[in-house]
Amino acid sequence: MGWFVRERRGIGSWKDQTLDSVSAPPTPLMVFFILLIMLMYFEISSEQKHRVERKRKGFTFGLLFLPLLVVLAVNVMLLRRRLVRYSIGLPRPVYEAAAEEGSSAGGLLLVLIVLLVMVYYKNSFQSAWTFRVF
Repeated sequence: MGWFVRERRGIGSWKDQTLDSVSAPPTPLMVFFILLIMLMYFEISSEQKHRVERKRKGFTFGLLFLPLLVVLAVNVMLLRRRLVRYSIGLPRPVYEAAAEEGSSAGGLLLVLIVLLVMVYYKNSFQSAWTFRVF
């Protein structure tokens, strides 16, 4: 039954003695850890900014090819439709025969690519064409 009864040993309990002996760490040690944590934060922050900037440039470069992929997808869908029509044996519509006489999808695609490259590098071309007066 002695388990449930609190017994006092000596002047104070071991908890009081432990709490009395705890003190703040020395100031130079605190300064060292604060500087260490700040340096680690700046290191991680700069790496994170570099990573975000690299992904943003990659995303911009990917957006450059988005119209190319759309044109390619439309051409694949039209080609599939033509193949289905050819395999069934249906005659070609008049508008398809007239459209193939004077137009070329390759030329249109080339013009689109050149236009996208010109828009992407617009700022660098403008800065190279400006006159510099000293």
